[in-house]
Amino acid sequence: MSSVLTTAESVGAPVRPSTASSPVSSGAGEIPIANIYYLLCYAWDVLEEKDTLADVDALDSTDLLNLFARVLVNGTRRLLRRGLDRGYLSREDDIPGVRGKLLVTQTLRRNLLRHGRAACAWDELEYDTLPNRILKTTLQRLHEAEELDATTRTDVHDLLRWLTPVQKVELRTEHFRRVQLHRNNRIYAFLIHICEFVHEHWLPAEQGGTRRFRDFVRDGLPGLFENFVRNFYRHELPAEWSVSAPVIQWQITAPNADALALVPRMETDVCLRGPGRAIILDTKFYAQALKAGAHGTARLPSANLYQLFTYLRQQSCEAGWEQAEGVLLYPRTTRDFAVEFTTHGHRIRALSLDLAQTWQNIHVALLQIVAAGPALRPELHSFSPAAI
Repeated sequence: MSSVLTTAESVGAPVRPSTASSPVSSGAGEIPIANIYYLLCYAWDVLEEKDTLADVDALDSTDLLNLFARVLVNGTRRLLRRGLDRGYLSREDDIPGVRGKLLVTQTLRRNLLRHGRAACAWDELEYDTLPNRILKTTLQRLHEAEELDATTRTDVHDLLRWLTPVQKVELRTEHFRRVQLHRNNRIYAFLIHICEFVHEHWLPAEQGGTRRFRDFVRDGLPGLFENFVRNFYRHELPAEWSVSAPVIQWQITAPNADALALVPRMETDVCLRGPGRAIILDTKFYAQALKAGAHGTARLPSANLYQLFTYLRQQSCEAGWEQAEGVLLYPRTTRDFAVEFTTHGHRIRALSLDLAQTWQNIHVALLQIVAAGPALRPELHSFSPAAI
């Protein structure tokens, strides 16, 4: 039986950060660990790693911390088999003889020649690079986490011994911005993403206790859902489709200074262009997609519909967008729904996506959003889930 996570339970409000590390129950059911893993692979655009770094179906934990630790363990083992990435690091010291660049001023000032030494600066090829430091520091942090299962803790401990030549670093967000990846160390990309995510969601210790991992489904998933959907369509739609996230320009005349400064930007989540089709898709992540209306009846958030309709009307002035479709996409919460209507020539849909179903079904459901509708091309009927 696959390991699972559960979505949050709160009525009619965006998901809030949680300090709990255990799964959170809701009417949405349980999100399999495998789905979370594949979602991250798409969101971070590292699909080449999705079948190699974690046997997610074999995990017997319901905790994402163990998933991330397992991915880092498998990825680090691969790195060790192929050889850890090395880089040239600047060194400066007083040494016997001369190596690299002779620092004449320092050598003469300290009278080093008299003792057969010289101040030199040189570059040395070493394992103690920033990506390796980030990896070791994160593994050490996971090793100290109380939630880590015993088998994974042992594996992490063994890897830390292999990483002895690498120093730990007091991780800060800026460290991840300084990592430079290239063709030869591309394997680090997903691992560094995992390390950064662990760093961002690691809560400070309270009263001298151990640090805790912030709940991912309630705090991390909303920020990644948009990237997941956009990159999914970039990879899975036929070549004649384009995927973008443009800023829509307001169709206004004679704006004054306050208008230019204060009118909000219309930043789209996902825009799809294909033969005879144009779709503006806006992702929404709430613990509860449907809000309680008058007399207790469930309603879609009105602000979401107003926003999408504004996007469609403003963009309809552009060629090819005159009859653009609009889609609001929500992760399923209490029940499935598929709202559809047409207004002012624009087809509008509000759809739920059940993240608790199998990954193959999620794959099909996302493709059907594009396949269903006017000007349907035959090849869209033939979409099939990629091999997982």
